[in-house]
Amino acid sequence: MGKKVLLSQFMATFVSTLITIIVGLLIGLLMLVLTAHDVAFPAFKMIITGSFGLTGFSNGFGRVLYYAVPIMMTGLSVGFALKTGVFNIGATGQFLLGIYAGIYVGIIGEQIFGSFTWIAALIAGAAAGGLWGLIQGLLQAYKNVNAIVCGIMMNYVGLFLMDILIKGNNKLYFGGRNWTNSIPANGLLPKAGLNQIFVGSGANSGIIFGIIICIVAYYILKKTSLGYEMKACGYNPSAARYAGINVERSVIIAMLLAGVFAGLGGVMYHNGSVGQKFTLSDALRPEGFTGIPVALLASNHPIGIIFTSLFIAYLQVGGLGMQSYGLEPEVVSVITAIIIFFCSFNFLFKRMYMRLIQKLFEGK
Repeated sequence: MGKKVLLSQFMATFVSTLITIIVGLLIGLLMLVLTAHDVAFPAFKMIITGSFGLTGFSNGFGRVLYYAVPIMMTGLSVGFALKTGVFNIGATGQFLLGIYAGIYVGIIGEQIFGSFTWIAALIAGAAAGGLWGLIQGLLQAYKNVNAIVCGIMMNYVGLFLMDILIKGNNKLYFGGRNWTNSIPANGLLPKAGLNQIFVGSGANSGIIFGIIICIVAYYILKKTSLGYEMKACGYNPSAARYAGINVERSVIIAMLLAGVFAGLGGVMYHNGSVGQKFTLSDALRPEGFTGIPVALLASNHPIGIIFTSLFIAYLQVGGLGMQSYGLEPEVVSVITAIIIFFCSFNFLFKRMYMRLIQKLFEGK
């Protein structure tokens, strides 16, 4: 029984991911030693402790939950698509359209939906992100457009479309300040009592919805015929087509659902906060791209994405705390990038682990 557990894919994935993280953190420490001699170890400790020493455990962990929600959803968007053989690098555009839909319904829809405005905003964000993903899916399935080129271009189209739509609406745009009006209370996600547990952190029910959505995504992939067909297309499109599976349909549905997840992430990010004004920018939001390492560290597993998003958010909170030592929080981005780099060795780490366990049980 012990051998079966140790040689399971779950255990192999867990150990290889843990090795990846440890190696990445150690190289990050070396980078800090070389660039910030005096504060290298205290700053590294800040990363490890997640700045809990500065803010306290309750506030610190609440901040981790808050930052984990958007990258959990964009990570799920990327990972779900990769499970079906599609690289969704367009999650940022879908995320932005979700933010726009959440702002629009949250502000304008209050008179219509009343206390249910936040639910309508979630539905609108899912629809907006899903539509953006659907367009990419159609282009990839029927026009054979390169997934990377298509996704990146759609990100920028989504960014500037969002700017145009907001600036063209006086009810949304706070004129001359380059930001939106605040969302009324009915348009915000419920706190679900988390604001009482994690005081001052911004934690809200978005983390609960995010975990539920990840479980639903796992169920779709693992327990439904649709999930089986999409995964079959991911493993071998030619064999799937030969078996009678409509590959184009699977690509389109995969991108539609990936867009829904990213769009929901956009709503839960902005409408899950205190409804502060959203600042318009010509730069893409980082959450969509951060979703890529979240998915890769979890080997694209929907349940694993819950934990890797919490881990990356933990690093982000620690990175913010590093500013107390005069370091920029982008240092964490560099360390995360190093961890992503070592994700490419995941397969090698898995093989080494499996061979080691087999030799141990063989007495060699």
